[in-house]
Amino acid sequence: MWAWFGAGKTHTLRHLEYLCKTQFTNIVPIYIEFPKSTKNFLDIYRAFISCIDIDTVNNAYLEVFTNPEKDKIQKELSFDFPDLSNALQLLYQGSPDQQEIVIRWLRTEYREKQILRKIGVVKPIQSVEDAIKVISWLIRLINLGGALSEEIRRVLWMIDEYQRIEKLRKPAIDEINGCVHSIFNRCPNGLSIIISFSGYPEERRLPLWLSPEIKDRIGIEKPLLLPPLSMEEAFKFVEDILTHFRNPSSTVPDKYYPFGKEAIQKVIEIIKDKAKRTKRKDEPKPRTIMQFFNTILQEADLLIEDGKMKAINQEFISMVLKDVNLPEEE
Repeated sequence: MWAWFGAGKTHTLRHLEYLCKTQFTNIVPIYIEFPKSTKNFLDIYRAFISCIDIDTVNNAYLEVFTNPEKDKIQKELSFDFPDLSNALQLLYQGSPDQQEIVIRWLRTEYREKQILRKIGVVKPIQSVEDAIKVISWLIRLINLGGALSEEIRRVLWMIDEYQRIEKLRKPAIDEINGCVHSIFNRCPNGLSIIISFSGYPEERRLPLWLSPEIKDRIGIEKPLLLPPLSMEEAFKFVEDILTHFRNPSSTVPDKYYPFGKEAIQKVIEIIKDKAKRTKRKDEPKPRTIMQFFNTILQEADLLIEDGKMKAINQEFISMVLKDVNLPEEE
């Protein structure tokens, strides 16, 4: 998913997460933000582990390992990653202390072998190969748990702010892209990945920092571009914000107070005009709208409180925003 900076991609992903949890419960959402301090794929791994729901993992484990096919799956898991096999068993049915050790082992917080022996683990998770296996197996178990209980279950992994990868050294870029691709290959039936990034959308060319393998996976699928808001969309956005933060018991004159319809339209028109004059193609967008309205409210707050202004009008808006510039492009 590709969008201008401040266009609302994070809110879009969070809304998808909300829909999965409330309406499409057969889809298990895992939202992570590409860490600002990322050095290699292990940082992405830690973000994933921190965001996955442990109860979901335990429920999947129960469904898988109480099924007649459990021996086949157990054999495959034990052969591929025996430490993970032992750890997951204790995560499900171990003592609280053992469960805590497992969770901290998964998060790469425990490295002391003496402690790890308590959960049947030989070594800490230190390599990208181990990280790939852990993520892949957790996804597969969630998927298998659903399939064995005759419920199709899919993991939706959303990686936000992926453009931060561009600032890394090429070996780290190649490693992270390669690991994401490997996980996708290891989970062919139960995983969807949304890579979300900000920048300058181009319909026919993906960013250079995406690996050829990931670009090939995207293939003929057209990237989801979040364009600037139309006048109608921008107006509806402001209306929704005012409604959301308004006290339901409020007795204000109308739902747009302290603005009016014409005043709201004026702000949006000013943003569009400033964008046109500076040859910007990314406006109006939610972040700019919020900043402009906040600037107006800060100037009008005391005037309204003191009774010197009944409502914010177009003239006041023009005066306040006259020398206000659009946020710089990131």
